[in-house]
Amino acid sequence: MCGIAGLIVKQSDTLQSDLVNMLKELVHRGRDATGLALYEQRDDIQARVSMTDPAYETNLHDIFEKYGRIANSKVYRGGGVFTFFEGSINMDPGQISSLHWDIDSDENLCVHSLGKQIKVYKDQGSAEDLIKFHEIKAGTCTHGIGHVRLATESVENINFAHPFVSYIYPELSLVHNGQFTNYFKMRRKLEHLGVRFKTANDTEMAAHFIAYEMKEKGQDLEGALHTALDTFDGLFTILVATADQIGALRDRLAFKPVVFYEGEDGTVLFGSEQISLTPIISDVYATEMEPGGVRVWSV
Repeated sequence: MCGIAGLIVKQSDTLQSDLVNMLKELVHRGRDATGLALYEQRDDIQARVSMTDPAYETNLHDIFEKYGRIANSKVYRGGGVFTFFEGSINMDPGQISSLHWDIDSDENLCVHSLGKQIKVYKDQGSAEDLIKFHEIKAGTCTHGIGHVRLATESVENINFAHPFVSYIYPELSLVHNGQFTNYFKMRRKLEHLGVRFKTANDTEMAAHFIAYEMKEKGQDLEGALHTALDTFDGLFTILVATADQIGALRDRLAFKPVVFYEGEDGTVLFGSEQISLTPIISDVYATEMEPGGVRVWSV
């Protein structure tokens, strides 16, 4: 069991704390790891990268220098064994995907986010632990998604935690509750198409699949989610965010819950349970996503 949450607002300087508070209400659904993806209104390309040891910062800098110049960076220890890099990269935006994969090609490095609007924070433990070990700094935000994890495989490496991103479509992030029973078949199919994987987590497959449908096949987010619904087997709910949208998908058997609320002011809230929406609207009354439902909201 895991939990997902998300929200869309017009403009917010408190979205990061609002999303954290929503995730706190889902702590009973998993506390192995917690993560969130924020979408900021900003002008620079920012990166967040995990390192298995601080010594590998040199490797990371060597890769960055092939693409541009680092600015306003910091390196710090997280809640577990991982060290984190966060900083701005002055570079050609057209090279973001290539830089993303070059970093991920180093077994000691993993991109958590790299883009013009996205910023991902994730670490072991609860939402309380996340804000204890990470200074979650964001400017004006428009939307975000988050996840609390109950690990269902033996690996508790935080690079296996959600949200997942894809080098194919760097501004895309994805969280999900459930499992894909055709994961290995889908992974082999994507690898045959040239898609490269960093982890063995089935959620990474979903992120790459939807990213591939959008980037290589020209589908919009809604179309990619409909294709995913027809392709994925298993029990699952998914939230996918891009720079200007959030999409929700629920499998046709609908064993995994997801609810949403749409306010008159344009606010949209998402969660595995209605209680996760109450930090934003205390007397909220949410709608349960229908079986086989696909919905997309624009920011």
